[in-house]
Amino acid sequence: MRAVSRIVRLKATMPKKKNNKRRFTVSELIWKSAVSVAVISGLFSLTVSVLLVANYLQVTAISPLDNPQLLALRQQLAAAPDADEKLVAQVRLMDLLARKAFFTSQAHLKMGGYLLLGGVIVLVMAIRTAMKYNPRLPNPEGPPAGESYWLSRTHAKEIVAFVGMVWVIVALLAAYLTPLDLPPPGDVPSAPAAESAISYPDWETMQKNWPSFRGPGGYGVAFYTTAPTEWDVESGKNIKWKTDIPLPGANSPVVWDKRIFLSGATAEKREVYCFDTETGQLQWSHALDKMPGTPDTPPDVGEETGFAASTLAVQGDRVMALFANGDLVCYDAAGTLKWGKNLGVPDNHYGHSSSLIAYQNLLFVQYDQRKNGKLFALDIADGKEAWVVNREKISWASPACVPTKFGMELVLNSEKNVDAYDPLKGTLVWQLKCLDGEVAPSPAYGGGMFFVANDNATSTAIKFNADEKTPKPEIAWQWDQSLPDVSSPVCADKFFFMATSRGEIICLNSADGSEGWVQEFDDGFYVSPILVGDLIYVVDKKGTAFVFKAGVPYTQMAKASLGDEVLATPAFLDGRIYVRTVKNLMCISN
Repeated sequence: MRAVSRIVRLKATMPKKKNNKRRFTVSELIWKSAVSVAVISGLFSLTVSVLLVANYLQVTAISPLDNPQLLALRQQLAAAPDADEKLVAQVRLMDLLARKAFFTSQAHLKMGGYLLLGGVIVLVMAIRTAMKYNPRLPNPEGPPAGESYWLSRTHAKEIVAFVGMVWVIVALLAAYLTPLDLPPPGDVPSAPAAESAISYPDWETMQKNWPSFRGPGGYGVAFYTTAPTEWDVESGKNIKWKTDIPLPGANSPVVWDKRIFLSGATAEKREVYCFDTETGQLQWSHALDKMPGTPDTPPDVGEETGFAASTLAVQGDRVMALFANGDLVCYDAAGTLKWGKNLGVPDNHYGHSSSLIAYQNLLFVQYDQRKNGKLFALDIADGKEAWVVNREKISWASPACVPTKFGMELVLNSEKNVDAYDPLKGTLVWQLKCLDGEVAPSPAYGGGMFFVANDNATSTAIKFNADEKTPKPEIAWQWDQSLPDVSSPVCADKFFFMATSRGEIICLNSADGSEGWVQEFDDGFYVSPILVGDLIYVVDKKGTAFVFKAGVPYTQMAKASLGDEVLATPAFLDGRIYVRTVKNLMCISN
């Protein structure tokens, strides 16, 4: 016991060993400097990130070339009756300034991403330095609120750090994903020539041909009142000729004088065809080469839509074709390529499905997509932009160009509205909200009224005021029973007719919308009905054609098979029908 006590006393008298380990490095000057750097770099990073996100939202919301002043000048130029070099120079200058501003901002975009990364790195280093040299120990003000005080503070810091990290990632993605493309400057309009480079046909000449989807004007009424009602493909009765089509396509035949035009395409190949109306022989065929902007990868298309869904437009000595990858080309009647460009692939589910239509020297292209949809008017002579307007809503219906008592109107359906434009100026003449859903059927016109319809929505008859100066549309009546989802309606003055994909044909009285009759068939209809004289022609998906009286009650005049599936609407000329089946092109003639 004495020995133990002595050891204890010795230990008590021995000097204690110093602990040189410092838990905190204290420096008031370094701490203040680090805090200042952290605040400055934090504000800098926040500012840069907000600018990157705002830039992304602005560029994706509206193109710099959609400047209202620039668009107004373009429309003024398109409406100018004579060449105006001063106006042309002004449009080009504004277009150039818009492009310069755009590309300057985009050149800074990449630098902004690097600056944001650098600012965040400096911020993190400054915070770590400030924590290391903090001269004051962390101490809660007053007694801690329970045992979870420090845990709550730790979780709060983790949440703030996580939110900050997510915001930085969003800003960097905005910088990376901001669109950097603009239409090529070659689309800047030049002054309209005193006379068009090519002569364009008048309306009377257009009516005597079949220049677009659903005939002259694109509203389903044939100029000629005679067409065959009897034929037999197997025996050859009334079949003038039948020929193969090299590549598949859903577009309908268009006809001018002695020529029939079609297009066909696969993922790898795109072709335009010209056939002789008398013999069915292929006069010329041209495969498209790549042009500036043509994508290397073909777009995804539906099986029934395919890569050549849009019906061509022919206007005198010019024929224009549009393909799923955005390639738009113009040939003359001899097959010489006059111009071509790539419009891009629209951001919608159906791609380029709307058909082309032309009037005077202008070609109209409905470029509908989820954002920044457009309606283009291109000069047929050179493909340059005459005017362009923004589209509020989307559809994959095709335009109609209709002679009304108020003048010629370019009428388009959308998922909400029916829009009518002045075809030469691009100004909106009238608009009526009456549609809904994914609209495919195009408008019908007759008896001074427009008629629109779409499945899972409501069909609407649109009437106008008696004043012939300014059209004021209003809903005459609506009908919401069986409705079409692909086939477009047609009007026979006193009656409107619709064919559905479920296999029904509906007749409505145009005066009040009352039901004239509903006839059921074995197969559905994709082909649009056409009025020829006092008869309606329509073909079901399996290729059976029905001919019936355009009146009440339902009176069937003829029924005949075309020998193959049919998705394209036939062309009707004097005593002839030109039909594109899935595999062939044929002429039915009396």
